[in-house]
Amino acid sequence: MQTDRLFYTVQAKDEGREVQYLLKERLGIASGMIKVLKYNRGILLDNEVVRGTALVKEGQTVTVLLNCLENASDIKPPDITPEEGCLDILYEDDAFIVINKPANTVIHPTCSHQSGTLLNFLMNYWQQKGIFTDAHLVGRLDKDTTGIVIIARNGYVQEALKIQSQNGIMKKYYLAAVSPAPKVLAGTIDAPISRDYDSIIKRKIDESGARAVTHYKTVCVQSIKQSSTPCAVVEYLLETGRTHQIRLHSSYSGFPIIGDTMYDGLVCNAPHQLLHAYKIEIIHPVTGKKMIFKVCPPSEWEKSVCCDFFDEKL
Repeated sequence: MQTDRLFYTVQAKDEGREVQYLLKERLGIASGMIKVLKYNRGILLDNEVVRGTALVKEGQTVTVLLNCLENASDIKPPDITPEEGCLDILYEDDAFIVINKPANTVIHPTCSHQSGTLLNFLMNYWQQKGIFTDAHLVGRLDKDTTGIVIIARNGYVQEALKIQSQNGIMKKYYLAAVSPAPKVLAGTIDAPISRDYDSIIKRKIDESGARAVTHYKTVCVQSIKQSSTPCAVVEYLLETGRTHQIRLHSSYSGFPIIGDTMYDGLVCNAPHQLLHAYKIEIIHPVTGKKMIFKVCPPSEWEKSVCCDFFDEKL
């Protein structure tokens, strides 16, 4: 099935409507995306390019070319410099790409990181394949958080996945090595988060902050390697998606993440905070198929905790 386009068969109730009305009301396409489609020849009626104001008849087929920017003659490269770099690609189609992000990697260019980011590498990868498009992020991970990142090829797919995240249809699971182990092996942390104005990036628990809810369960309890210090591997399921939510909630609840020095985590030979986005469940925005992506924590976890059980239990 093609994953770069949507189809809609005009019904009797749609007779005489403008095609752009159907895009919004029947296919749920946002106004900004409709504008992109109109100006880049992305709307077809019975396989003929039409304006958004074209009137439809019952039985006609509306086709929406979600990646229409690639077909425009005046396409310009996105404002991110392509750079050679390694990408661990878990899945790819014409709707989105799923990448396993390593530690010490920023997702997108910022004032302090203009190059060497995941998107710099992705733009180079796409251009090598003849794909010239913008990258539409579906969620973000901190620089030293590893694991699954989804990047959409167009605004429709990005918006559809964001709505799934807001509605709880998309499920994001994380693993973290923590010390000490949680006293209560499973539960829910419901504690509001706000900015810590004494820091540029740090967050804090504050009753005036935004509601933040994290569900967790302990996967295993062990000791840090070459030490008697107790630790555990904990799985988290996010109900909300606040900045630093898992890191802050874990520390607040008494089991900070190993290597997370910002939130009181022990170092214990950890090269970075041992937090990993290991599984995501979604409904494909184009095909409607349920999809699950999963990847084990990186090998550097073995410096602090035993990882032998991951392949069997995850």
